[in-house]
Amino acid sequence: MEDDRDGRSIVRFKVNEIFHSIQGEGTRAGRACVFVRLTGCPLRCVYCDTEYAFFDGSFMELEDIIADVQARLGPVRRGPDAPFVELTGGEPLAIPFASELLKAMLGLGCEVALETAGSHDLAPVPREVIKIVDRKTPGSGEGDRWLESNLDFMVPGQDELKFVLMDEGDYEWSKAWCAERGVWDRYTVLFSPVQGVLDPSWLAERIVADGLPVRFQMQLHKLIWGAERSGV
Repeated sequence: MEDDRDGRSIVRFKVNEIFHSIQGEGTRAGRACVFVRLTGCPLRCVYCDTEYAFFDGSFMELEDIIADVQARLGPVRRGPDAPFVELTGGEPLAIPFASELLKAMLGLGCEVALETAGSHDLAPVPREVIKIVDRKTPGSGEGDRWLESNLDFMVPGQDELKFVLMDEGDYEWSKAWCAERGVWDRYTVLFSPVQGVLDPSWLAERIVADGLPVRFQMQLHKLIWGAERSGV
């Protein structure tokens, strides 16, 4: 945050990209969505597919971001499949004043989601924001980057816990972690294979065989446009 010549506080963010696409993950996969991807992430997951967001981007004022999002959304429509907005990264909660950006997005009158690793405090995030929390597994290389207190700030029936799995070890670890905390009695739990690493048919079959109350998912946008394309 900085002040202009008139003493007005200016909040600026380094933005990697803003784009209108199809939500590719979670229970809202397939819906039209405007994505705001902030630059910067302190994590270095071995399977990261957005390394281009570590440093690249241009600074934008909060008001300009909101104006851009509103222009892409058009008139806000109501209904279960109306377009919505997601703040992602990088790790958006590592960026100062991210909660202010989320509040401004809510002010547009649309549904707002946040993609986060759970490595930063969820307490400042408005309750109405859909929190898609990626619990990093041992195979990610960042399994220790987790705040257990974040479970207290997730909203049952609204927020989602996502596990991106590298191998059978990640699967067993995630299954045990969920069971110990009883999270699948409170939140939607997603199990997702790392593309090109873990066989999705193996994962789907294990979920069914073990009777896990989780949702299998794959990254829909990669199935549509391929794994290498950004801005989708």
